[in-house]
Amino acid sequence: FAVEATQCSLSSGINAEYGDASVIKKTQESLGKIVKKPPLTEKLLSKPPFRYLHDIISEVTKNSGYLDGLFSEEEKLSSNVKEKDQKLAYLQKAIDAVGLSMGAPLTVRANKVIAGQEPEKTNEFLQQLGKCAAKGADADVVKRVKKGEKPKKELSKGEGKPKRSKEEERKPKSSKERESSKTRGKREQSSSKERSSIKGSESKERREKSDKRSRREKSSKRESDVQIDEKKEEQREAEKGAREAQRERERNQRQGTDGAEA
Repeated sequence: FAVEATQCSLSSGINAEYGDASVIKKTQESLGKIVKKPPLTEKLLSKPPFRYLHDIISEVTKNSGYLDGLFSEEEKLSSNVKEKDQKLAYLQKAIDAVGLSMGAPLTVRANKVIAGQEPEKTNEFLQQLGKCAAKGADADVVKRVKKGEKPKKELSKGEGKPKRSKEEERKPKSSKERESSKTRGKREQSSSKERSSIKGSESKERREKSDKRSRREKSSKRESDVQIDEKKEEQREAEKGAREAQRERERNQRQGTDGAEA
């Protein structure tokens, strides 16, 4: 009874401090086949200290090859990583590498891990580390982290799939994958045709409207030209009539002058 009471007390203490023991169980399942030492106990995983995390990452690298070459020789010894900025730099490398392998940044934050806060996110990081390590070494990710590359696309909390390895990408697709690709291709082609048809209709309507507008403008210009010509003709006729009237008056004046002299 005393042993059972002690175990219940320890378990309830962990749950009270941590919250959901099922998250710790997932971590144990994810890393259990790779990490034999240090032990993946509930007590340690409920609030993982830096030294413990360093030992786990080192063991993962040793047994799977994942993250091999990421850390300097000095960083490989936990006794050399004592200062806060050194711990942050070490953890951030591992977090970025896992994020790049998963295809998105992780929700865990290095400063919170060092402070012993948000242990559930620390466990999620360890779970994702286990998924990536199960696929073996990834020299490309190591190079990208060393160049300062960061994961970009967001992941939902605790979710995500590791990116396909080069070997998997070279594998021939299954019949279902090929059918799915063909279906997507047909949908995209159909959608493209619909968009082209819509654009063609819109373009035709714009051309028709433009033609109508052009015809109206030409018709209006012709009417305006006709009106101008008519006004000019009326003006010429008026000027001609005025000149004839002037000549008639001049003749009459001359005839009157000739009669008076006679």
